[in-house]
Amino acid sequence: METWQGSEALILSGAPDNDISYVKAFLAEHPEVKIVCADAGLRHLHALGVSADLLVGDFDSGFQPSGDGEIIRLVPEKDDTDTMHALSVVLERGCKTVWIACATGGRLDHLLANLSLCEYAAARGCRCYILDAQNLVQFMAAGETIHIPKGRGYHYFSIIPLDRCLQGLTIEGAKYPIEAATVDRSQMYTVSNEVTGNEAILRAEAGSALVICSKDRTN
Repeated sequence: METWQGSEALILSGAPDNDISYVKAFLAEHPEVKIVCADAGLRHLHALGVSADLLVGDFDSGFQPSGDGEIIRLVPEKDDTDTMHALSVVLERGCKTVWIACATGGRLDHLLANLSLCEYAAARGCRCYILDAQNLVQFMAAGETIHIPKGRGYHYFSIIPLDRCLQGLTIEGAKYPIEAATVDRSQMYTVSNEVTGNEAILRAEAGSALVICSKDRTN
């Protein structure tokens, strides 16, 4: 199997996405990134006018791969999604940073499954980001420090607990700072914060969460 050790990867998932200009901007900023297409992500690949380093899927959605790129064909009856399988291949090949695009529109079950991939990757030593036109999502484990730089096109950041509660949560460098706080998942108050210094610093002593940087639509 080809090794991608030290490389970054971009996985194009198959969720509906009418505006993929953010993917074009990402590719312009990451010209060396490995491009992986998960099944129906083929339509986004064609719209971008780029070639994939790897195509993964059962291709039961009506989109069939063509060209000379590497293809991993899956059976429709399987335990993981095409996007999750693509991520597992990328991890196996040695990537430590993975971005997943075109993964948040459409079905809610697919959305939640895709968001969970950030935690799946983290457990295997990889930093995974979910990217769309308005949001950048990453996983925060207990005891981990997350740095959110000011700018980069995002106005807000939110912390969404995955466990029943976050304990010992500290937020520094933000409009709404807190220290050693407890945040309950059923009554979270860590939504729509803003970076005020050069960066915000986040850390929770117990519990895991999704950290979401976001911006409002401009049209």
